[in-house]
Amino acid sequence: MNPEYVGAVVISGLVIVFLGLILLIIAVNVMGAVFKGIKGMRKKQKPADPVQDSPRVIPMPSEPLVIPQSEDEEIIAVIAAAIAAIGESTGKRLSIKSIRQKNTRSSWAGAALHENTRPF
Repeated sequence: MNPEYVGAVVISGLVIVFLGLILLIIAVNVMGAVFKGIKGMRKKQKPADPVQDSPRVIPMPSEPLVIPQSEDEEIIAVIAAAIAAIGESTGKRLSIKSIRQKNTRSSWAGAALHENTRPF
């Protein structure tokens, strides 16, 4: 092969690659400026005075909560006490509206889920 031909191909390849990179950098900078301008316009359109949120009042149910008799009464009582404590610390009155048992997967479905979602 002719060394002049090889040199011309290498130099033209390098020039094309670097011109492409320069054009890509310019395109990214222009897009960044456009998005900053759009973001600035959105900030100007927002109202100057934010609406102050009033404390949210959660209505209590008129009927007392009926909890079925089961082995899990202690767990339910602990959860209800924790929710009441959180409500007191935030100044809100919280309550439990319903208690439902979570549908559990079979061990085969759990193994399949674990196998299909584990990291590589």
